[in-house]
Amino acid sequence: MAVTVTAWMLVLAAAGPAAAGTFSIAPVRVELQGGQRTAVLTVHNDDAAPLVVQLTALSWTQAAGEESYAATRDLLATPPVFTLPPNGEQIVRVALRRDPDATRELDYRLLLAEVPQPTDSNFTGLRVALRLSIPVFVKSASPAPALLAWRAQWQADGQLVVSATNGGLTHQQVSDFTLHFAGSAAMARGVVTRYVLPGSTVTWKIAPPAGVARGTAMSIHGASDQGDFQADVALAGP
Repeated sequence: MAVTVTAWMLVLAAAGPAAAGTFSIAPVRVELQGGQRTAVLTVHNDDAAPLVVQLTALSWTQAAGEESYAATRDLLATPPVFTLPPNGEQIVRVALRRDPDATRELDYRLLLAEVPQPTDSNFTGLRVALRLSIPVFVKSASPAPALLAWRAQWQADGQLVVSATNGGLTHQQVSDFTLHFAGSAAMARGVVTRYVLPGSTVTWKIAPPAGVARGTAMSIHGASDQGDFQADVALAGP
């Protein structure tokens, strides 16, 4: 499976039509473990013009529910800068420079960013540099599953903030879920895919069905990269 760059756009000029390249990468995630400390990815230029791409390895955390990235030397990603020929490909190699953690998954991201090239002097439109980030997971020597605890809190505007806290030692990617309310056939759905890293909390803001009382008990049913799941949802005050 490959993913094509459609997001993380950085605007470099203003007004008029847009100019940007398009590239894709496969696979869309990397998992390293034990003796498997290297991976190979293929970057494809979907454009008829050459693209210059910069490759950066980043550590990845979710401090206070926010995605956070920092430069790291734990991963070696090569080549750091490369030119994709028109409709051509480039092999990218990733290698782990440190030992896996004995008990806990290590989480990183690879950032591929288009390096803007000079435009024609007559071009007066928008220049867009495209960036793509893919996850890299380093499994522990003794992988343990994720362990999500769910809770919901009503907001002053009548919305619900649903949170998942991962008390396990491995990530879980939640792709979608539905909230079920006791005594009602009505449901609310969360459709934004999120990774929940070990020891982290992520949130979704959900519009509840009309007429659901604030004290109503809830359960959650969803899908993830570890299979389908269901759980009771704790209500946080007030």
